[in-house]
Amino acid sequence: MDAQDAITAVQLVFSVAVLGYASVLDWRTRRGGNRVWVLLSAAAMALLVVRVLVDDAPIEYLLVLVPVVAILADVYGSSDEAGAWTKLLPLASYAVAIIVTVYLAYLWADDRYFAHLLTVPVMMMAVVVMYMLDIVRGGADAKALMALSIMFPFYPGIGPIPLISAGDPYAEVLFPFAFVVLVTAAVIVAFSPVAFAIRNLAAGEFEMPYALLGYRMDAEAAKTRQVWLMERMDDGTHRRYTRPRRDEDLPTEVDRLVSAGQRRVWVTPKIPFIIPMAVAFVFTAVVGNFLVVLMGL
Repeated sequence: MDAQDAITAVQLVFSVAVLGYASVLDWRTRRGGNRVWVLLSAAAMALLVVRVLVDDAPIEYLLVLVPVVAILADVYGSSDEAGAWTKLLPLASYAVAIIVTVYLAYLWADDRYFAHLLTVPVMMMAVVVMYMLDIVRGGADAKALMALSIMFPFYPGIGPIPLISAGDPYAEVLFPFAFVVLVTAAVIVAFSPVAFAIRNLAAGEFEMPYALLGYRMDAEAAKTRQVWLMERMDDGTHRRYTRPRRDEDLPTEVDRLVSAGQRRVWVTPKIPFIIPMAVAFVFTAVVGNFLVVLMGL
């Protein structure tokens, strides 16, 4: 095993261990904890430095860590305290990240090796945007994707693995490893409406579109479950909705529904996305970038 394979093996083993541990936490509490992702991100940055040195790449390529650190400074350094500085810090962080990334792209984006490194801050900023748009819902999910972006600017490959390799050398730059993990996890979760539909049909409580997004349960029981409501009392009017609120006060909302005579309520479970992400990670590491097959690259 050469040095590159050794680094890849460490990346894979460390990532699987952290994702496995986080999956257990996600299943039990739906919370991963910042320490898990800080550890994975720190290890990823250290291994990225080692990889650049082992590959004998230009040392200045490590400037790619400047936007990475700037983004992480906002993600893990944000404060709930009010003040001009706390409001300006995120803007300053992303301004630095964007400006440095664009400048580095101008300098070295035509080098395929550095193009892989450049996917790290680009993917991290894309995750931030997806989180703000509610495409990636959980904070832990976003932090896990960012950590994986840092860990794998290059697709992990040892011997015959992954089974699928891209014919176009820039395909892996166009579809970074962390992005393919996200898409694969989303495909896994996309089968959940089928499971919900079967459950609701068996219970005789099928009602579109809620039957594809969740299920009904006793209102009082909902208070102690890892779920979001799909209905609430709004100024005395009973309303249903398909996009739950992140900041929902579940016990209070349930009490209002019960007071209005609602004994069973529609809920959607807080799907522990780290678990399908961990499965998607293993699948992508072993099988490879299935998107290149779909797009014929």
